[in-house]
Amino acid sequence: MKLNKNVKMFMSYVIPSIIAMLIVGSYSIVDSVFIGQYSGKTGLAAVAITWPLIMFFGAVGDMLGTGAGVLISQAQGANNIKKARSSFANMMFLQVLFCIILIIPCTVFLPNILILSGANIELLPISLMYAKILIYGCFASMLTTGLISVIRNDGRPTFAMIIIVISLVLNIVLDYLFIFVFNLGLAGAAWATLVSQIVACAIGLIYFACKYTQLRYGSDMLKLNFQQAKDIIINGIPSLGNQLSIIIMLFLHNYQSMRYGGIDGLAVYTFIGAIESLGSLFMTGLSLGIQPLVAFLYGSHKYARQNVIGNMGYWFAFFSGIVLMLISFVGYNIFPAWFNLHGNVAKLASHGLVISSTAFLLLGVIRVAGYYYQATGKIRASSLLIYGDAFFALPLCLFLLPIWFGLDGVWLAMPISRVLLFSFVCYLWWDKKRRK
Repeated sequence: MKLNKNVKMFMSYVIPSIIAMLIVGSYSIVDSVFIGQYSGKTGLAAVAITWPLIMFFGAVGDMLGTGAGVLISQAQGANNIKKARSSFANMMFLQVLFCIILIIPCTVFLPNILILSGANIELLPISLMYAKILIYGCFASMLTTGLISVIRNDGRPTFAMIIIVISLVLNIVLDYLFIFVFNLGLAGAAWATLVSQIVACAIGLIYFACKYTQLRYGSDMLKLNFQQAKDIIINGIPSLGNQLSIIIMLFLHNYQSMRYGGIDGLAVYTFIGAIESLGSLFMTGLSLGIQPLVAFLYGSHKYARQNVIGNMGYWFAFFSGIVLMLISFVGYNIFPAWFNLHGNVAKLASHGLVISSTAFLLLGVIRVAGYYYQATGKIRASSLLIYGDAFFALPLCLFLLPIWFGLDGVWLAMPISRVLLFSFVCYLWWDKKRRK
């Protein structure tokens, strides 16, 4: 009976969170499909260059939202509603502050940033046009990410999923209208994404005006707590690292793909990166579903049940990784055509997907471990694991392996770096058992 209760609770959070994150990942997939059909490999390469920068804004929003969400779940577990409300209020303040801090330098130095990301004379004008629209509307993407994180941790994972579903459906409709009907091209894809995010943000803001949540707006939320704002940032640092690992993965892969394969290599990685990001977001959704449960149980001192939920997450992640890898193996000759890749470019994409998809085996286990340690207040262990990926394991593999294997080394970087990180996870498990 107890196991069934745990399974039911686990699935009620994990399934909506996975669906939500897959839908988030579908934004880039949908845009890539429409852009690929409209402008081919040049459009795909131009958009690939902008993704790391655009995702960075979402990463900061996720850091603040998840940091606040962890504190909210822990406070609700300890029945401290006042602290939960204060955490939400401070998250909103920080979202506005960080948006202002980020948008000014990014706007001023945008051409330099895109050139650093790999834009050449052919790609720079298109990338600038696409990026400017999304940067000017970055507050919507940042705040939406934060609001959805808090809604999930407020015990409403299904509603958080519904908001994202509405946004994706709207994005698909607007992509078709703006790109093909109104003939706006890449600019139309950017406007479609921005408008759909604004609608999602509005729905999230309305939720906190309703009676269904203890976090609804009130005069007590006008009192800012700088210590709590600091705690939100500290608790959100691992989440920022998770997003940074995706951003750095895209940035470094773009650079190395262009270096070793030219525009063909970059177009191929746009395809492979979309698949990798979708798998990564699947595992992030799993981890985000576990995190509120673990944080709540940790706050209410139910440590045995907390460990049960964590172990369920590890096994679910491992078997999901096997399924994702097999799907990639089965569809490696089918998927490239969805991105309008043909001929030698399609063959290169199929070959690269088979190699890179083996990373799915350990990806989820590593991601669950990072969020589990974050939810239980072990910020140092979580940060070492996550930032070790973004700033050590992946860059090391991406710069060394292509020296020996050429473009295949670029595709091998993700699988090999997962093995290095899993070794560190095993050390953390062993150290925990030794301390007990």
